[in-house]
Amino acid sequence: MKNQPKKLGVHGRIALEEFRKTLLVQIVCTLIIAAFSCAYSLAAGYSAVLGGLLYMLPNIWFTRKMLNAPVKQTAGTVVRQAYASEIWKMAMTAVAFALVFILIQPVNAFSLFGTYIGLQLIGIYVQLQLNKRFQKL
Repeated sequence: MKNQPKKLGVHGRIALEEFRKTLLVQIVCTLIIAAFSCAYSLAAGYSAVLGGLLYMLPNIWFTRKMLNAPVKQTAGTVVRQAYASEIWKMAMTAVAFALVFILIQPVNAFSLFGTYIGLQLIGIYVQLQLNKRFQKL
């Protein structure tokens, strides 16, 4: 019998709420960066949106995977699942970057990578501001 996903405990709900706040800030920042990039060119604007999506979609998948863990898990199982999910997240990101550069022309690489890196920094900053420490998820 397969383990059913459990209801989130106190720490899981806190982690989910912090993730939602971080995601909301990142969505707003992506839209602001895209608006400013559109002043340069339309390609820079949609490249900024793509950079934001390339960062946020694998992170959403990773968070859902980690927070929807089965009921009975040992610490070793949780760590293995975290490593496997992180590897899949990196693979999805790499494939998504390849698909963007192959399928979408023209792409403004500076805008794409700048938004991607900027969202990483914004995510770290927001998590530190939420609870004055790195989020343990």
